[in-house]
Amino acid sequence: MKTDDLIAALSVDVQPARAGAIERRLLLMMAPAIALMLIGVLAWLGLRGDLSTAVTGAIFWSKATYTAVVAGAGFWLLDRLGRPGADARPPLLVLSAIGASALTVAVTLLATADADDRMTLLMGQSAYLCPSTILTLSAVAAPFIFFAARRFAPVRPMAAGAAAGLLTAGLAATLYGLHCAEVSAVFVAVWYTLGMGLAAGVGAIIGRFAFRW
Repeated sequence: MKTDDLIAALSVDVQPARAGAIERRLLLMMAPAIALMLIGVLAWLGLRGDLSTAVTGAIFWSKATYTAVVAGAGFWLLDRLGRPGADARPPLLVLSAIGASALTVAVTLLATADADDRMTLLMGQSAYLCPSTILTLSAVAAPFIFFAARRFAPVRPMAAGAAAGLLTAGLAATLYGLHCAEVSAVFVAVWYTLGMGLAAGVGAIIGRFAFRW
């Protein structure tokens, strides 16, 4: 049997997938992932004591916007990488712009701050806990995200895994902000970004096996 004949035979009576079905599945699985991470924040870390006041200020929402945009870009990148032939450059450009903006803000603030204040701006009170906590919260969400993303067909499994890890990390970092009382943009640019980067790296390793055809 010729290859074309085999393909035709296999495709008989196959119904086309509804548009957006995989994205809806991924969004659906994000709900329990977010719920479990929120429970983890509440039961393990606790809410920051000044949360009711913090939510009225710009700093809280700036942190949340940064991490939520990373999560959104991770979702977009995962969707692009999960479709053979799709162009992944737009979400990569968005992620590059986000990273460059965060780096620019951090460098500018450090350069203009008094020398005695720079270490405080950088380290805050929880520098050593922040990345590992984001990574741990990401691990809670990862099974749901990777399970849903297996419906995709990535030709670069490690890259798709990194995108899935970035999605989980962005969600985790956003919820972590309910506990973290750090106010320095330098701290967020360095340590939040490191935590999300670690999750993306672990996601790449998982994706090598989870998304293998």
